[in-house]
Amino acid sequence: MSDRPTLIVPDPGLLSSVRSRREALKVMAMGGVLVFLPAAFTACDNNSTTPTGTPLPNTGTSLVIDFAKGDIAVLQFAYALEQLEADFYTKVVAAFGGSNLTAAEKLVLQDIKYHEVLHRELFKAAIGSTNGFTLTPAYPGLNFNDRLAVLNAARDFEDLGVAAYNGAAQYLSSTDYLTLAGKIVSVEGRHAAAIRDLLNPKSGDFAPKTFDDAFAPLKVATAAQSFIVDRLSFANLPAAFVQGPNNNG
Repeated sequence: MSDRPTLIVPDPGLLSSVRSRREALKVMAMGGVLVFLPAAFTACDNNSTTPTGTPLPNTGTSLVIDFAKGDIAVLQFAYALEQLEADFYTKVVAAFGGSNLTAAEKLVLQDIKYHEVLHRELFKAAIGSTNGFTLTPAYPGLNFNDRLAVLNAARDFEDLGVAAYNGAAQYLSSTDYLTLAGKIVSVEGRHAAAIRDLLNPKSGDFAPKTFDDAFAPLKVATAAQSFIVDRLSFANLPAAFVQGPNNNG
């Protein structure tokens, strides 16, 4: 995992102006330096299942996101979730050789992996090295070779990601960052719909609710903690939260 992309984006306004993933790569290149090495999309591919001796969730060192930092804290929160998603799909793709996923499903999941890696690197660039951190995911009991286990986990990750972005967006003050988050959550919503359609094709499951959920950060962190070794917590979390129509916050 040492050959990570070098990505420097000094102007968040550049990121908020993109209209497609292809354009995102071009704009980021103009905004700084973008060098994707092959390992950027293959890191950790040698771990198809949780190795014996891997630390269990919620047993590691404390990782505190301090909302006194304003927008940076929201971006750190998103960065943590994108690290988790990127790691999950990287392991899914690495396990394709022994998986009972169909060829069509593998194509979808591989595409989602690329999206999540790009999202992770966008937030890594946005928060900078001073505010960065490396999350340690873990998936106890998850069989990456089993189709239903993988798709059900993917559905849960995507639903949680959508609810997280919808809930945390209210704490952003920068319109550039808000636009960026809005574009990313729209992609996450498409992921959720695609995964749900794989699980239950040609049904209403692809969009089961009139409005997507909006979860408070603490609710998201509690759910995500089941897959994170680091003990995720918050400081100076705003007391006010505008709740979505489909949940209890």
